[in-house]
Amino acid sequence: MFDFTVENKYGEKLTLTGNENYVIKSIDGIDPADASFGMTKSAGADGADVNSASVNTKKITITLAINAPAEENRIRLYQFFMSKEAIRLYYKNGQRNVYIDGYVQTMPIGFFEKKQVVQIGVLCPNPFFEAKADKVEEFSSVRKMFEFPFEIEEPIPFSEFEEFIERNVVNSGDVETGAIFELHAKGEVVNPTIYLTDTNKFFGVNITMKAGDSIIIDTRKRNKKVVLVRDGITTNIIGKMKDGSSWLVLRAGGNLISTTVEQSPELLVATVEMTNKYGGV
Repeated sequence: MFDFTVENKYGEKLTLTGNENYVIKSIDGIDPADASFGMTKSAGADGADVNSASVNTKKITITLAINAPAEENRIRLYQFFMSKEAIRLYYKNGQRNVYIDGYVQTMPIGFFEKKQVVQIGVLCPNPFFEAKADKVEEFSSVRKMFEFPFEIEEPIPFSEFEEFIERNVVNSGDVETGAIFELHAKGEVVNPTIYLTDTNKFFGVNITMKAGDSIIIDTRKRNKKVVLVRDGITTNIIGKMKDGSSWLVLRAGGNLISTTVEQSPELLVATVEMTNKYGGV
């Protein structure tokens, strides 16, 4: 069983599963999209070398039978599937609760069939489904120790400082993805750096943070940026990137992440926000 819903650009939603006005005949294109390869043929050698690879755009085709009253129900579909308009498709089954954004490309209708059937083509420039809920992980160099309920018989620490600490952030999707890394300073912090410790890649900035400052590093495709938020003012600090920095991506599965600073690591709190992406449902 699955649930399938469309949302138009005005935020209005129409659930097509379990709807007495429509019957879903098929939904094609919800499997992983095809890939394209750039290849070079070497003289005198068999086959070819792959230079590049990318996933193509996704085409989702929804075939619906329209129940009576056919005219009223058909016109209702125009509110959600008008050509060239942006829409969002939601799909939920026993394992995944995802959505994908696209544009209505085609909508041929069998007006004169005994039972009207419409076939809706939706072009999705981003070929991956995304989880409805974002995942947020927070960590710092201070390990919280205080728990309730408790009885004190001898002194115990409320927290303890660890000079180096890393967290395993799990990407539960099928494909690697960028993320939003936020570094928040509770005091003066010098030259913070985020590491993917299992790949030896890092992203660092040469800057002294003050109490209340936040640095936001967005490594998602088409959204890449690094900014400083200080006293409510956002400033582009891409020119402060450390040499050798990479726009970090989280691979499918576990990712070991740590932070380092040149001064006062206990005053830095890091947050990682990511969206799991899926090739298909």
